[in-house]
Amino acid sequence: MLPVIARLIAVSFLPQVCMTCTIIAVGKDASASGAPMVGHTEDSGPSPNDVRFVRVPRKKWPKGSKRALYNVDAVYPRIVDGERSPDYAPFNGQKNSEPLGYIPQVEETFAYWDLDYGVQNEKGLSIGESTCTAMTVGWPADKDKPYGYNRAGIEELSKIAMERCETGRCAVQTMGDIAVELGFYSADSGDPTNPGYAGSSECLTVADATGEIWNFNVLTGRNNASAIWAAQRMPHDHVMAVGNSFTIRKMNLSDRDNFLYSPGVTKLAEEKGWWSPKLEKSKDTFDFFYAYGYTPGKDAQPANIQDVLAYYSGRRMWRIFSLLSPEEGAKLDPDVGNLPHTKNPYPSSVAAPKGSVTLKMVTDTFRDHYEGTKYDLTKGMAAGPFGNPNRGPISPGVVGLWERAISMYRASWSFVNVAKPNGRSVVWFGYDAPHGTAYLPFYGAATAGAPESYHSHAGGIANFSWEVAWWPFNIINQYQDLNFKVINKEVRAKAVEIEAQALALTEQMEKEAERWGPWAKEAALEMLTSRSNAFAEKVVKQWWEFAFHLMTKYRGYVVTYNASANGVDVSGQARPKWWLESLDVGYTSWTNKGPYHGVPDDGQARPCQAIETSFAVQARSSG
Repeated sequence: MLPVIARLIAVSFLPQVCMTCTIIAVGKDASASGAPMVGHTEDSGPSPNDVRFVRVPRKKWPKGSKRALYNVDAVYPRIVDGERSPDYAPFNGQKNSEPLGYIPQVEETFAYWDLDYGVQNEKGLSIGESTCTAMTVGWPADKDKPYGYNRAGIEELSKIAMERCETGRCAVQTMGDIAVELGFYSADSGDPTNPGYAGSSECLTVADATGEIWNFNVLTGRNNASAIWAAQRMPHDHVMAVGNSFTIRKMNLSDRDNFLYSPGVTKLAEEKGWWSPKLEKSKDTFDFFYAYGYTPGKDAQPANIQDVLAYYSGRRMWRIFSLLSPEEGAKLDPDVGNLPHTKNPYPSSVAAPKGSVTLKMVTDTFRDHYEGTKYDLTKGMAAGPFGNPNRGPISPGVVGLWERAISMYRASWSFVNVAKPNGRSVVWFGYDAPHGTAYLPFYGAATAGAPESYHSHAGGIANFSWEVAWWPFNIINQYQDLNFKVINKEVRAKAVEIEAQALALTEQMEKEAERWGPWAKEAALEMLTSRSNAFAEKVVKQWWEFAFHLMTKYRGYVVTYNASANGVDVSGQARPKWWLESLDVGYTSWTNKGPYHGVPDDGQARPCQAIETSFAVQARSSG
């Protein structure tokens, strides 16, 4: 990566770079369990997300029924519609959500776990999401948006796939057809006066219990209407990474086994001059990301926007490939970035040895801050004396870059779906930032919802409640920022312990369920549901207790082990020598005549090689 000079500038236009999410997918042959995995982090930014983990039940519908499509809200309540789920019924005077449009309802819909996007259904269909860049923008047909013509957002598309499909192929075709017919919009498209090209499209990665994984990319079509989409099937022995940019590159348009796409998929790109058949060696080849991914113009502001987009996405791709397939990852240049016209770009996915990728490897990857690399966010002055990798918002008008970690302090939740047949698919779900959570199992074919604290109306991100499971995880994540290096070590050890218990429990329960035989299938599912819920309730209680244990142990910048005379380590949180000796800190340079607060820097911005940038924009929760 070329050095980027951070500048102080007066910014009248700031691009709408949404605070977005990461997908990791693992093919069935690369997976240690033999089942495909797809995971997602909800890195939702400042929005007080609706954190309810909702169960949408299986349902039969009368002939002639209509299925409403809503502009799903990021904040509570995401939708209000008791027909969808009892959890979405009007509560405490809420009014029903107003539909953007309708499609014909099918005779019967599957049960599934739901957040802002559909997560996993009873058949094992599993989805992860990541908002992407595009050369087009589209807006919803809301009453307050006369410029919006579209009625299908990615949130509802994912839910419709959950309701209607068992396979990834069905899911991408169904979502694509609806998007083309009703028009696709992204929740992060800004408005016509300031179009948000950096968040105007979407990616969903879809796994199913047959072992297939499909990557689905969609953007608004010509004139803020309809949709353009493509889907690529991932090889069974590969791993995939998506970090807020399209990853479908060279499509073979004649290979319908591995590529699906909207009618006339190349036309708009040819008309606009974004792509030409002359660029390709074969008339059947089309580079989807080259054609439709957003490439900022030379006058785009801020001046470093190309580096922001290139490495915000590319660095995560490189890191995920390196952690999950080290041999293939070692072949990749971490400084290439990922823009539409990048030369020798990263592949959509890379091969991994058979059975080499475990669930723990995926959850550990979601917890990553580039530890041990030259991009390590726990190092340097910005991390402070205690190695804090979290980089919060910056002052408006300051343009610069930090690395964009995989694990973000602003995550509302994350999960890893394991897509297994016969009702054994599991969502491994964790609240708040991955580096401070424990992933707990919930079965896709569950016969009931999660414990009440997972879908309670009693509180949420903007309203504290002892009855909401999100809160103890968030409290621990906030508290460990006081001394990340010391406290997070204990938090991660606790998470490892709990997740090992959870994995052992699922193995034990599933063996027991198998002994019951096919004649007791429903009873077996009820057992799996009740016992996994009981485990989740136990862990939430433990996490509350753990939060106050940490507050007690690490209070006052000491480490308290017990109440004895020698039970406190007064140097357990001592500031390190390298930090104390820094002239910026001023500890060793203090004299009675000054300087009293360290030696001030010269006020000049310095070269930086990092990727996380803060913008003064109103960001919705998106992926």
